[in-house]
Amino acid sequence: MSATLQSTHKHTNRLAQENSPYLLQHAHNPVDWYPWGPEAFELARSQNKPIFLSVGYSTCYWCHVMERQSFESEAIAKELNQRFVSIKVDREERPDVDQLYMTALQVLTRHGGWPMSIFLTPELEPFYGGTYFHPTDMHGRPGFVTVLRAIEDAYRNRPDEVKKTTVQLTKIMQQLARPRSAERSIRIDQQWVAGLIDRSISDYDPVYGGFGSAPKFPRQTLLELLLLQNSIHPDDRFKKMLVRTLDAMACGGIRDQLGGGFHRYSTDAQWLVPHFEIMLYDNALLGWIYSEAYRQFGEERFAAVARGIFDFALREMTSPQGGFYTAFDAEVEAQEGLSYLWTRDEAIDILREKLGTGAEQEKAIEKFCRAYGLADGPNFADPHCGNGQPDKNILFLASGDTFALLDRQFAEMRNILYEARRHRPQPMLDTKILTSWNGLMIRGLAHGGMVLKESRYVQAAAKAAKFLLEHHKDATGSLLRTSREGSEPKFTGALDDYVFLADALLALDVADSHGGWRKQAERVASKMKDEFGSGEAFFYISVSTNDLLVRQMVGSDSPLPSGNGVAAQVMLQLDEPQIARDVLGTFAQALEDQAEGMSSLVVTAVKYLERHEPFTATASDPQAERALSPREMALRVVSVRPTWKSDLELRLELNTTLGFHVNAHEPAAGLIATTLSAADAAEIIYPPGVMRRLQFAEGPIPVYDGSVAITVRFAKPPKKAVAVQLTYQACDETSCLPVVTRTVDVPAPK
Repeated sequence: MSATLQSTHKHTNRLAQENSPYLLQHAHNPVDWYPWGPEAFELARSQNKPIFLSVGYSTCYWCHVMERQSFESEAIAKELNQRFVSIKVDREERPDVDQLYMTALQVLTRHGGWPMSIFLTPELEPFYGGTYFHPTDMHGRPGFVTVLRAIEDAYRNRPDEVKKTTVQLTKIMQQLARPRSAERSIRIDQQWVAGLIDRSISDYDPVYGGFGSAPKFPRQTLLELLLLQNSIHPDDRFKKMLVRTLDAMACGGIRDQLGGGFHRYSTDAQWLVPHFEIMLYDNALLGWIYSEAYRQFGEERFAAVARGIFDFALREMTSPQGGFYTAFDAEVEAQEGLSYLWTRDEAIDILREKLGTGAEQEKAIEKFCRAYGLADGPNFADPHCGNGQPDKNILFLASGDTFALLDRQFAEMRNILYEARRHRPQPMLDTKILTSWNGLMIRGLAHGGMVLKESRYVQAAAKAAKFLLEHHKDATGSLLRTSREGSEPKFTGALDDYVFLADALLALDVADSHGGWRKQAERVASKMKDEFGSGEAFFYISVSTNDLLVRQMVGSDSPLPSGNGVAAQVMLQLDEPQIARDVLGTFAQALEDQAEGMSSLVVTAVKYLERHEPFTATASDPQAERALSPREMALRVVSVRPTWKSDLELRLELNTTLGFHVNAHEPAAGLIATTLSAADAAEIIYPPGVMRRLQFAEGPIPVYDGSVAITVRFAKPPKKAVAVQLTYQACDETSCLPVVTRTVDVPAPK
């Protein structure tokens, strides 16, 4: 190791020269980490060592756990250093690396997640992988050290097996890199789009708002789709869903009631207990959504929430140069959400100190405590620390009264507690500036500034756009992805970087028509077409990227909007509808299969059909050799046969492929429940699960396998076809396929 890497730490590796906070977190591990790049690749080739690739991000809880348990261990580091060339990647810096090898992991193991642990040949071909590994063997499962030794043994002593795996896996990855061709001619028209939207909203939760069950995500791309569709074709159903969902999120603990930003997701269906990390992209998308909801519905509370998001971003996530930072960690001093939590006595003492203790002040403080759930006892227990009993409070609007958002007295008390909170230990702020995520916030601020008549938001958007256009480009005009705290930007931009920035510049042009933003958008889009275009849709990585095996073409939202979806929307705005049509045609079959995860492309279809004639995506020659993706496989593992037992009772028989099972409706802790939803259903009756002992579980878990029946009862006979939506995760003895939602259209009873 060079002298420049020496420090007062016992260990310092090459990550100390990086800018990413995630990589810097590992700079003093005893593992001899390398960043992704030619130095590591050449070392692996010259020493004929396999590569251990570890991918994560700065606010990933289990990434921190694996670091503490394994990467800080001298014994485990010795195993890694002796047997492998170890590479650490920040998935936010290199989403292309993450996306490609996540596909490989899902093919290998049928599931994925972070930390992602992939083993590669020196030629960067994957041959084994997993996610989090416990450091030691337990419950019949091999620990990390056992895995490391077995992988190196296979690489050294069974090279033919490894080669066979890499050849097969690379072929499958190449096949999966493009969307499946249409199996039949698909007419892309208003009726088709309406069907896709109906499928996408069939898991709406009328009780708590939002879509799906716990853990519950905001599903921003779906909310944007509903707002767009409602603006063109007003529909009272969509308005009710939107208002209920936006109100519920605004009142819940998923929203930082003091700071104004939104946490990543809710761990429960009620939006109460969040996973406390805060991501720039979530807030960028939600800022746009609440602003647009205010524009459409005229409700001041939506404007207040939008301002809260934007003010939070400008106050806490903005660099001196105008770019926006990436994320806040969920942990503070190794405890989940510590800085956001309160006790009733603590809050009262702080408010009394600032407001006084007179009768009027006491009355106001008590009213605040009732409004924000402090009067109802503790509602949060740290899932990783403590005894499991609630001992602190997450602030939320307990009565669901959104008008508290507009109460001036409450605003004063929220500000008092916020200022007090700032003196506590704070969550780590990841100060990377990512071109793509900044594009989303620029778009949100531009739209929000125009709708809310807040010129400061438009000015902030313009400052950030100028920063990116001046500093996140190379000499050829190509975009670069990331910089940090004044460092030189690095990494070739991916499709998301181009399209999110181009879309943001077009939004700025609407808000500030004198800024020349449309010309800038045209330049970015022109470069995008050259670097990523294919004549069908857009590849995720540039033609100039030379350190990845496969160029993928992706249409799914992630929860970021799909790059292809936004690219097509940009082309529509730039009067190039044929490109948008080509993209829609390329992904038509994928939309037929899984529109629920592709709202951005459905948005494209809505916008296309608003101004252009319907068209037909024609069927191509069958791709007999194309492998099924893990998601496609999951959709085929379970078949559903509906039968009307009477005009009020529908029976759905689920048949699971031999060797697979799905979790019961009441699953073991931490597992995904099998759920079913149907419009106007009065009651859904699930069978009990059968207890099975599986390798990945510490004890027996309740599952459905073979054939089971779910009964749906209606209060009155349906007069039209019923769209039934089934969500499940299929697993075998050793691994799980992705969670999928499939829609079954059942004709009305005769």
